[in-house]
Amino acid sequence: MTENSDFDEDAPRDDLADDSALRMDEKNKVANDADKRGSAKSKKNKATLNYGIVAAILILSSLVLSFVKEFAITPCAIGVTILGMTYYSWKRRRDCSEKGIIFYSHSQIMYLWPIWLGAFVISDLINFFDMFNRSLVNTTLDETEVFALPGVTLFHLVVMAVVIFFTSVNLRGVWAMVFAVSAIALGLVFSVWDVWEPILKRLGDLKLYVNSDFYRAMGVVIFIPWLFVVFVFDLRRYFHFRPSQVTMVHEIGEGEKTFDSFGVVMEKHRDNYVQHMALGFGSGDLSISTHGGDSDVITFRNVFRINRVLKEVSKIREKRGRSEV
Repeated sequence: MTENSDFDEDAPRDDLADDSALRMDEKNKVANDADKRGSAKSKKNKATLNYGIVAAILILSSLVLSFVKEFAITPCAIGVTILGMTYYSWKRRRDCSEKGIIFYSHSQIMYLWPIWLGAFVISDLINFFDMFNRSLVNTTLDETEVFALPGVTLFHLVVMAVVIFFTSVNLRGVWAMVFAVSAIALGLVFSVWDVWEPILKRLGDLKLYVNSDFYRAMGVVIFIPWLFVVFVFDLRRYFHFRPSQVTMVHEIGEGEKTFDSFGVVMEKHRDNYVQHMALGFGSGDLSISTHGGDSDVITFRNVFRINRVLKEVSKIREKRGRSEV
């Protein structure tokens, strides 16, 4: 026996102990990850149930009010919208792989929600609160008709104009700054020249006679297409990103395109702050550059919560090279 024979005999034992410890650590890590996924899934299911309960309460409250005084359309529309959002979350979890993320490209109609919501709110204000309406006697029909106050109608028209303008004209970068500075400068000039007072007085004298039925009809005409486009048709244009593979459908009706996720470059565009931040609650446009022989640059418009999407994509990129379940 040599001087170091005892140490030579103990060395394999130490290696086996280290390997066993590593295997135990890996098993514990896998178990912890499974527990975390199970806990997260349980929380999401509980949140979905809570949203469903809130939606049911809002819809039932509208029906109950219809027996008491008048049907309140605003809670009903909000409840249906919450149900649509619940379906959106459920479908996203169902179609998404365990280690991937899926997001959708929405149409411009996504940003028109203030128009139908404002129409429904004004309709309910006219019916339930006398301070927001005025009564006029129709001598022809010998009956009293109720209309919205001119100021309320004018405010809704301004909201419609702002929404339509900023969803139709995509002001980015320098143009957005030029428009903002020009609007502020014009407002200051009108103040110096005392132009605002006659304009507001003239607007206040406008004879606008709009009743609750018109607001409900206008809201329904916009709300129904908005609901189906946002929560049905837009969900057929998606981008499914996984650690090693990407699946994409850019237009409704076209087949899926699948390619390697390696080399895919994503660039966020969110310069139209009124459209993306105020109306879209953190949405944005996403440019996706692919590689290889069929390299292309594809833009996914109006991706909801785009910052969260990019964070999830960054986490998934770290998993590249691991086998997918």
